[in-house]
Amino acid sequence: MSKARPSSLVDTRVIYCGDNLEQLAKLPPECVDLIYIDPPFNSNRNYEVFWGETKEKRAFEDRHESTL
Repeated sequence: MSKARPSSLVDTRVIYCGDNLEQLAKLPPECVDLIYIDPPFNSNRNYEVFWGETKEKRAFEDRHESTL
């Protein structure tokens, strides 16, 4: 595999939020290789996972202050 390099087409330090079709329409053609999402979103639940070989317990809340 080749080493990834910064894009000259878009600022890769930006997180684009919104409907994917609307956001993609604003970007130059062929500048996106992958879109990754990990639902559920804003499920209003608490999650606990056991991470790695040490089974470290990690927890997070799936809540947002604003869901415009």
